[in-house]
Amino acid sequence: MSKARHARPRRTRRVVRTLSIAGLGAGLTATGAGAAFAADYTVKPGDTLSEIAAQQGLDWQELARVNKLADPDLILIGQQLTLDGSKRASTPVRPSTKKSERIVKKRSTERTSTKQRAERKRTTERTSRSRDRSENRSDNTGGSAEMTAAWRKVANCESSMNPRAVNPAGYYGLFQFDKQTWRSVGGSGNPAHASAAEQYMRAKKLYAQRGSQPWPVCGRFLR
Repeated sequence: MSKARHARPRRTRRVVRTLSIAGLGAGLTATGAGAAFAADYTVKPGDTLSEIAAQQGLDWQELARVNKLADPDLILIGQQLTLDGSKRASTPVRPSTKKSERIVKKRSTERTSTKQRAERKRTTERTSRSRDRSENRSDNTGGSAEMTAAWRKVANCESSMNPRAVNPAGYYGLFQFDKQTWRSVGGSGNPAHASAAEQYMRAKKLYAQRGSQPWPVCGRFLR
C-alpha cells in the first residue's frame, strides 16, 4: 500500500511537467508562427503601394491583389494593408513612378499652357499698340480712308491722295475744300488738319447737297 501511495505522486509530477513543457512548446510555436507572418501596415502620408512593397520585400502587384485594390495608385492615409499572403518579390522592387510622372507631365503641360497664354497676351498687346500707333499716325498725317473707287479717283485728281495738300489759292486736303465750304458741311478749322476719314465723310455730305458741282473737273468720276 505504501509503495503505491508513493508512486502515484511521482507519476502526477511527470505528467504535469510534460504538459507544461508541451504547453510551452505550443506557445513558442504559436509565437514563431506569428513572427513568420508580417503584420498589417497602416498607410502614412506620402506612401505609395510600390514603396510599401519594396520596404517589406513584397511584390506590389501581389500586394494589390491580396488587398483587392482596383487601382494600385490609389491608397488612402490610415488605410490598413494586409501584408500576410503576399508573395515575396523575386527581384528588388523599384518604386513605381507612374504617379510622379503624371504629376510632372501635368505640371509641364500647365507651364506650357501658361507660356502660351502669356505669349498670346503679348502678341495681342503688340498688335493693339501697333494698331493704336497706326491710328495715331492716320489722325496726325491724314492717313487713308476706306473710299469707293470713284471717290479715290476724285481725291487722286484733286490732291494726289494727299490729305495735307494745300493749294495757295485757298483749297485744302484730299478734296480741296475751301474753308467756307468746309464749314458749311460741319467742319471746323483747316480741312487739311482733319483726318482722311473726316474729309471723306464731309465730301460725301457735300456731294449729297450739291452733287459733283463743287469739283468741276474731278467730279466727273462721280457721275
